[in-house]
Amino acid sequence: MKEKKRLGEIGRREERREERREGRVKGRIVMVMMVVMMVMGCNSGGVKDAEKVFLSEMVNLGKGFMEVFVSFGDMITGTLGIKADTKKSEIGGYFTKIENTMKRVKEKLGEILDEHENYPKVKEKVEEFIGKINKIEEGAKLAATGVAGDVVIGNAVQNQDAVPAAVDSVNKIVSGIKIIVGIVLKEGEGNAEATKTAENEKKSVGGLFAKGTANDGTEAQAAAASASVGVVSGADILRAIAKSKENPKTDNANGIEKATDAAEIAIAPVVDGKKEIKEGAQKDAVIAAGIALRGVAKDGKFAAKNGEEKSANAVNGVVASAVNKVLSTLIIAIRNRVDEGLKGISELLGEIKQGEGSETKVSE
Repeated sequence: MKEKKRLGEIGRREERREERREGRVKGRIVMVMMVVMMVMGCNSGGVKDAEKVFLSEMVNLGKGFMEVFVSFGDMITGTLGIKADTKKSEIGGYFTKIENTMKRVKEKLGEILDEHENYPKVKEKVEEFIGKINKIEEGAKLAATGVAGDVVIGNAVQNQDAVPAAVDSVNKIVSGIKIIVGIVLKEGEGNAEATKTAENEKKSVGGLFAKGTANDGTEAQAAAASASVGVVSGADILRAIAKSKENPKTDNANGIEKATDAAEIAIAPVVDGKKEIKEGAQKDAVIAAGIALRGVAKDGKFAAKNGEEKSANAVNGVVASAVNKVLSTLIIAIRNRVDEGLKGISELLGEIKQGEGSETKVSE
């Protein structure tokens, strides 16, 4: 119950942050539109009709951008509430929603460019922005194809063993997220090596990837996993996913003990007597990333102790927390980059003076 309450509070805090960000985005566009209209008003007595037409078109351009980004803001509503009973297919739906929204934004920007192709500076800036949107769309589409299944994201059931995620599924998710992260996270944002918990705690998390029938997948192991997820940021987890091999190898003799990154944790087979997380994977960011990847990837399943429903609930709660952190951070990062792109375009519109309009559109 405490875990669910905590996840709910996280979701509400993220929603409030998003509302404030959306307000700033809308405010920037409104300010630019007001500046352009003020310039029109100040020059209404002596400016030539052609110049007025130019400035009027710039106002319409600003309105077009507002429509695009208000639409983008609407996409985010309701996505930051991942729960233990959320299905893998729902996570895939979020990535598809990002993909489709990027398509709509790109189409709208393309229409605006067609209508205002005589303004080279605006055209160049918007085309650069569209290039970034293309990459986000590409990454989201690829990730969506890897997230599959009508079972819940953790899928831990008491007295059942863990099941490795499908390699092909993990490859697609890692590749897609890597593309998006390359666009939306700035240098220095997130650390794939981030780690704070004790070594024994990190080792014990491996029990979630072992046998519930052999009494692994305990509440204590779930608590250790929760600590790993809790001490790192969403950006750290995204970096750890992006740093993973795109063609991870399974070790059928040593299982998770030979895993070196998040992808290899996600696909690690169950091997008797081999259940400690070691080597390069023994970092909180990597462990959290491995949990998130197995949680959403096809076939991925976690162990839960025999005869303890509370253990299954605890395990599924940790998985939900990791996935929520990843998706929330990813969407916020996309919003930040969209906000940044909008700011650059808005600043360019604000710099367009009456004289530049005359040079561009009026032949004296």
